Order: sequence, then C-alpha cells, then structure tokens
Amino acid sequence: MMTSESVEPLRASRPQVVFKFGGTAVGTSERFRAVVDIIRRTAEAGRVVAIVSAQGKVTRRLSAGMETFVTQFADRSVVVDTLIRDLRERHLAQARDVLSDDRRTTYATLMGRRLEALRDVFAEVQDRGFTPALRDAVLATGEQLSVPMVTLALRDHGLTAPLSDATDLVVTDDTFGEANVDRDATKARVRRWYNGLSSGAVPVVAGFVGATPGGTTTTLGFEGSDYSAALFAQFLQAECLSRYTDIDGLYTDDPDTTADAERLDEISMEEAFALTESGRLGMHPKTLRPLVRADIPMQVRSIDDPDGRGTQIVPHGRENVRVTPPVGKIAPEGDS
Repeated sequence: MMTSESVEPLRASRPQVVFKFGGTAVGTSERFRAVVDIIRRTAEAGRVVAIVSAQGKVTRRLSAGMETFVTQFADRSVVVDTLIRDLRERHLAQARDVLSDDRRTTYATLMGRRLEALRDVFAEVQDRGFTPALRDAVLATGEQLSVPMVTLALRDHGLTAPLSDATDLVVTDDTFGEANVDRDATKARVRRWYNGLSSGAVPVVAGFVGATPGGTTTTLGFEGSDYSAALFAQFLQAECLSRYTDIDGLYTDDPDTTADAERLDEISMEEAFALTESGRLGMHPKTLRPLVRADIPMQVRSIDDPDGRGTQIVPHGRENVRVTPPVGKIAPEGDS
C-alpha cells in the first residue's frame, strides 16, 4: 500500500536543468569526462541536478548473473565471484582514468561496500530462493556504482556534490521490476531533500531505482532512468530536461538502416508522444507525462557532440525555448 506525505513548497531556486546521462554517456572514460565537463560548466550559470544510469551493459550483466545463479545449482559461488570481479575491474579501471588518487581511494571503499552488499543479496537468494525483490536489489547495483564515481569526479573539480541515494527519495509500490511511483510521497521527499541542499550543490542521483515505504529496493523498468529524470524535473520545476545519449537527437527513421533518415531539430510534445508509443524514442513510456504536466521542454543530445543542439521536444504553445546548456558553450577544458 502506497503512502502520502505532506508536500512542502519549493523554497530553493529551481534547477536550470535536470540532466539525464544514459549508460553510454558514463560508460567510457572519454565520455565520462564529457559528462563531468557538461555538468561543471553548466553549474557555473545555474543550479543543476544530474540523474545517471549504470555504465553501459552493466544492468544486463547483473541480470544475466542472477539468471545463471538461479538456474545453475552447481558452482554458484563461481558465478557470484566472477560477476563481482568483472564489476570491480571495470569500475576501478575507469576510476583510475577519471578520478584523482584520493578520490579513487574513496571510490574503491564505497564500491567495496556496494559489492559486498551485492554478495549478501546472492547469499539471501541461496538461502530463501529467488524473489522479484531480490532481483531488483541486484539490478539496482549498476546505478549505485555509477553515482559515486560521478559525484567524486565533480568534487575533484571543486564542486559541492552531495552523495544522494535514490532509495531515500523515490517512493514506489512493490511491483518489483516495474514499480509504480507514489508521486505525492516522492514529490515531498524530493523537495525536502532539495530544499536542504546548499545553493551551490550539484547533486547526482541514480535513475531507475526507488524503494517501497518500508525501504525495500525497487526498479522502475526498462529505461527507467528517463522517467526518474522527468519526475525530478517536474517536482523541482526545472527549466528543462536534457537527455544525453550516444545519438545526436531524434530522426525521421533509424539512421543506421535508412540512408535518407533526417535529424529533427524540433518536434512538439504531441509528436514525441506518438514516437514513444511506437517505441521509436527508446525511452520509458511514462517519461513524457511529468513534462507535459509541468510544461517542461526536453532536449535529446549527444554526449559525443555536446556542442550540438540535438532535438528539442517542445510543449504546446511554447516558443523560443532556451537550449541548456547553450550550443557551442561546452568545450573541453583549456580549449579556446
């Protein structure tokens, strides 16, 4: 049963932008550095909230590990040891590239705790058997490993970046695997949390992840990080939501298979709804609903071309929507 909480007004200045960085955006060292640069430079002009995904293919690796563990009764310890070793090696390798020595040590400690918690979940599966709740606890690990790395990288650049936990903020029911968000309770928690941050804080929060009122971890379904970002944008009355992936916007058709596919500079929110229904946006089906309710534009942009405009998804009646961050303003540090 979902619960409601009293919703306090938004007393802090609203975010200029809520960023959503997908798994491809944080999945390589080069792109990861672009993510940090985008956040850092935008934060110079206004408040920023970042929602991040697990590194590319990590969630699938976790899902495959759980499936193998459940169906393979021999050598289960090998399955867990291999999974944890793979996650540790991948994340530490990237941490070595993107974090200072001190931050890397901090990250290794945080990562170690998270991986031990993951091992404990598998031990619980061993003792009690598989449950959808335990699967969600496994799948959430990818985002929970990604968030501290982004947070620590921002601190390396002198930003006040609090380590925030989505399970304390996003309240859901117990439909594990595709949980329904309690909008009132989540809005109350998100606003209370945000009002308590310092004015210069740049918080980083996991997408895709929530928790029941009792604190059991849940996940929001495929591409759930998009939905998380849209909810944060609505509840915090953000000026816009900017979604960064490895493509430079929306196209009239699949550019990988259609030679004459054209990128769309701008489409209406109504057109975007139709694309979502047909599965062509590649986003969680609920993503656009919070934005429509709050009249918030969305920008789909490429992490490989952060100067590019991408595609603007504009609510009905809105004109001259500001591109955030501005086109041509995000360049590697030190470039003229």
